[in-house]
Amino acid sequence: MTVPSQQHSDELEADLRQHELAKHGSYDKRTEHLNADGYGVFINRLIREDSPYLLQHAHNPVNWFPWGDEAFACAREQNKPVFLSIGYATCHWCHVMEVESFDNPAVAAVLNEHFISVKMDREQYPDIDEIYMTGVQLMTGHGGWPMSNLLLPSGEPFFGATYFPAAQFIAILEQVVVAWRDKREELETSAMQMQSGIEKILGDRKAVAELDEGLLPNSLQALLQREDRERGGLAGEPKFPQEPLLLLLLDAAARSGDEHALGFVDRALEGMGRGGIYDQVGGGFARYSVDEDWLVPHFEKMLYNQSQLGLVLLEAYELTRKPFFLRLLTQTLDYVLRDMQRPEGGFYSATDADSEGEEGVFFTWSLAELKEALSADEFALISELYQPTMLGNFEGANILKLSRALETSAKESADPNFYSTLDEVLDKLYNLREKRIHPLRDDKLIVAWSAAMATTLARAGHRLRCERWVEAAARTAQVICAENVDSAGKLSRIALDGTVSIKGQLEDYAALAECLITLFDIAQDEHALVIAQRVVDTMIAEFWDDSSAGFFISPAEQVGPQLTRSKSASDGATLSPVSTALRCLWLLAQRRELLGTESEHDYDSLFRRGFVAVNGQLNKHPLSHPSLLRLDALPSSLVCRPAAYIDGGLGVCRLERVEDKGESRLLELSLSIAEGWHVESGAGTSAQSESRPLTLALEEGSAWRIVEGSHLEARSEPYTGRVVLKLEVQASPAIKASLDQALRLELGVQLCSERECLLPQTILLLG
Repeated sequence: MTVPSQQHSDELEADLRQHELAKHGSYDKRTEHLNADGYGVFINRLIREDSPYLLQHAHNPVNWFPWGDEAFACAREQNKPVFLSIGYATCHWCHVMEVESFDNPAVAAVLNEHFISVKMDREQYPDIDEIYMTGVQLMTGHGGWPMSNLLLPSGEPFFGATYFPAAQFIAILEQVVVAWRDKREELETSAMQMQSGIEKILGDRKAVAELDEGLLPNSLQALLQREDRERGGLAGEPKFPQEPLLLLLLDAAARSGDEHALGFVDRALEGMGRGGIYDQVGGGFARYSVDEDWLVPHFEKMLYNQSQLGLVLLEAYELTRKPFFLRLLTQTLDYVLRDMQRPEGGFYSATDADSEGEEGVFFTWSLAELKEALSADEFALISELYQPTMLGNFEGANILKLSRALETSAKESADPNFYSTLDEVLDKLYNLREKRIHPLRDDKLIVAWSAAMATTLARAGHRLRCERWVEAAARTAQVICAENVDSAGKLSRIALDGTVSIKGQLEDYAALAECLITLFDIAQDEHALVIAQRVVDTMIAEFWDDSSAGFFISPAEQVGPQLTRSKSASDGATLSPVSTALRCLWLLAQRRELLGTESEHDYDSLFRRGFVAVNGQLNKHPLSHPSLLRLDALPSSLVCRPAAYIDGGLGVCRLERVEDKGESRLLELSLSIAEGWHVESGAGTSAQSESRPLTLALEEGSAWRIVEGSHLEARSEPYTGRVVLKLEVQASPAIKASLDQALRLELGVQLCSERECLLPQTILLLG
């Protein structure tokens, strides 16, 4: 049954009902319009889709079309504007607008009579989402989801905004109906102007010869001036984690010892880790907080936040050795493996904010619940740490938030087993919470997100010696390559219920390639490197711009109107796919001597041309492109993390931290040299020789010293094969819990053969 103003044909109705019958019980029918037998009163074309978000709207009275050619053909045939609504399955305000407007027969009557309505899952088509979000931002100055757009039948937007209450939404639709009838030319002119603006931002990319002088330090200074030093993160509300910016700051801290950059990250992670944006009971981060105190999130948890904040926490812990950061990292990665990992490998994409029809009810606690669930001592501990109250801090309930630094509480506690005691109490609350009705979980695997999560798990597992994290990463890569890569090497973006769909985007190829290269570096799995090369070569074929260099983010052929093909390299909620793709080119160039098969591509040349193609964007808006700022440092220096590849892999350097011993550290430095090549040891090098001996030195002004007896020996024979050095470094008494705990050494290497000596290399070792 449909609303009278838009009847389906009998044939279409029968087909849709067959899909409903086949899927009955497998999806959540989020509508108040149900028959006594549980089947929908209304039905639309979204019932044919697999996306959990689209299925949420399959029984709205709105006659929805999925994004694609059919909808726009109908709009042209019926001479109607298109209403395009974009959201995602775990979006709180998307649910609100669904209930208020899309499940409202009065709203549906207007849409069905005067518009062709299209519902799109932004996680399926991030490239299309970017186009229309750019338009909304141009029109309103801000963006968000649900995104509401009004388009010409050819796809160009003439109006765009986000959430509307039902009455306001109907009023806007009725105004558009009148304008479509009486002022069509004005709407068309507006749409063409808007399309031109979108194209200028996303498609018109002019390279410049050089980056501005002082771009990185000036950008870092500008970023530091925007900090909320009291609460951490950027000043103002809402507060997002801003992982791309945090990774930029960490890179600056690691390379140059920038204490101000590390201080920013420290305060941000402290604020988030103590706040309600972090799930104190179950681990993992919500997408953002609506307030400036990191207290009240929209409670949805996205996989990409866990992967990106996992990297941030890993890098921050290695620079600071703060136990709190290690605790947050461990809890977050364990949460992902426990609650977001698919049985066969890979990861679900998100969990919802809402359950039982309310936002946050799954995650919050009343004082009475806590008293009833816990013993007197346990309740006293939770009360001291999180300070829940009778009135609560969120709609009459309590979001658990640490009242002060956890390390301070641990030091002042009389309990010598403070952390294990706390974890036992939190486990008790977790098990109690598991009995509640869970929020919706979006079960689709998104290649880019799962591959990025696997990269984080692999890096963290390797550095912290947690084999189960590495194993989960390897299994994810295997599953993606088996499920989502076809015989021609092309990727499908989505896997759900045994089927794959949607052409892969640049971010899918780039994230998978980076994951495979990471696994190669960690386990020396040559097969992983071979597959990574194939993925990158396919990525070049599918997304490289032959005319002006650089990468497009979307496939060459996409369903629906082809408004523009973006080359934007800016970071958004996720790291820039253009930056990740360029990084993969550089990584393969660094490993070129180890690649199993010849490639028609010069990866180093492509990297340099691709970076030049986007450096105009970087000059104009550097803080919108932090991943590019990080990328700019790659060609000028090699960092050993976990390995540095010298001269395309003719030499491979690794540094492992073997043991922390109070004020000293035991390190193992290994250098693997390809057959036919050597490095001078020092003593055997004549004064007339052009080659330089192997050198190892602490950075100038370091608070560390190399313990006597653990240094490079001067010997008459050159180094060949594999060289291993056991190294002990000792901290100055002045070192405390600060950036000074980071250890930076410089290794000087020059590879030589009987015929030639290559250029000297300096490698930064972070220990």
